Amino acid sequence: MQQQPQHTLLFTGAYAEADQTGICVYAVDETSGELRLLDEVSGIKNPTFLNVDPAAKRLYAIGEISDQGKKAAEIVTFEIQPDTGKLKELCRVRSVSSSTCHIQRDEGSSYLIVSSYHGGLVGVHRINEDGTAGELLDEKKHAELVQVREDQQPRAHSAFYSPDGRYIFVQDLGLDKIMSYTLDSEHGQLRFHGETQLEDGVGPRHLAFHPGGGYAYVINELNSSVTTLRYSSEDGRLTPLETISTLPSDFEGESFCAEIAVSSDGRTVYGSNRGHDSIVVFSVHQDSGLLSPVQYISTEGGHPRHFSLLPGGKHLVAANRDGNNLVLFTVDPEDGKLSFTGYTVSQSKPVCVKPAVFNR
Repeated sequence: MQQQPQHTLLFTGAYAEADQTGICVYAVDETSGELRLLDEVSGIKNPTFLNVDPAAKRLYAIGEISDQGKKAAEIVTFEIQPDTGKLKELCRVRSVSSSTCHIQRDEGSSYLIVSSYHGGLVGVHRINEDGTAGELLDEKKHAELVQVREDQQPRAHSAFYSPDGRYIFVQDLGLDKIMSYTLDSEHGQLRFHGETQLEDGVGPRHLAFHPGGGYAYVINELNSSVTTLRYSSEDGRLTPLETISTLPSDFEGESFCAEIAVSSDGRTVYGSNRGHDSIVVFSVHQDSGLLSPVQYISTEGGHPRHFSLLPGGKHLVAANRDGNNLVLFTVDPEDGKLSFTGYTVSQSKPVCVKPAVFNR
């Protein structure tokens, strides 16, 4: 049976007022990695994180709304037209009781998980049969689940599923904890499962699992580091093994981490530094999962809040919020190191880049 030809689209989210462009769609050149703008969407305030479901041809964007003078959240569902890259808004649904910073979908496309930094909470929505985001089912506040010191404030920053799909790990920057949940699908409820305590003041932000499933890496925003953790699928436990700096030893300025990613072959981990304005490249020791830095490369713009490896692993795209640009790098297939291609695309305050592969 002949396979259908495929093509890659790149979706970007940004800081934007509702009357400004917040989401862009680009066609990705399969050979060069260069981008061609296909669509621009306004009407959402601060669609700063996206989730793409290429099989269902759906895009989910978080948005910020006002409720009695306070920040609240919504999820906007779009239909993706793969041939043209055009987005068609399908619906909007009210989400959790504070603004959100991250949205995640389970592998079966049954649920959406949102994280709220300012609210210190996580929420779950069911995905309807037509692929649209359904009503909010449950909301869990971290301050009600674990002990919080007087000098702390819960700051949920992201949620990621374990490779086996059994557990959800939520990074709480304010508590220096990774909170774990299971999802009761019968009742649509999040069940608190446990916590992983990290070092004081590290500020865990985003998490990425090794493709082998036995290790995870959390990037710590506040002290510019990555912690390697061993993952036990039997009990959903993460055990910290080692924490390593994302910055060169001679750097003396102010810098904060943002995004982390693992190559599909599991040999390389990437992290972004905002301040040093770079991507750090780590080599993975296959016997232990531990990391060794092999490169620090400029992102050619300020405040690289997010980046993504393009499908196939030959290119990486970084989003520089303060540089107002998307920057393209090639990936060395031997050691994972990056090289700047000289190619950039201007875009206002980009903070999320999500590629996806579609059949033509």
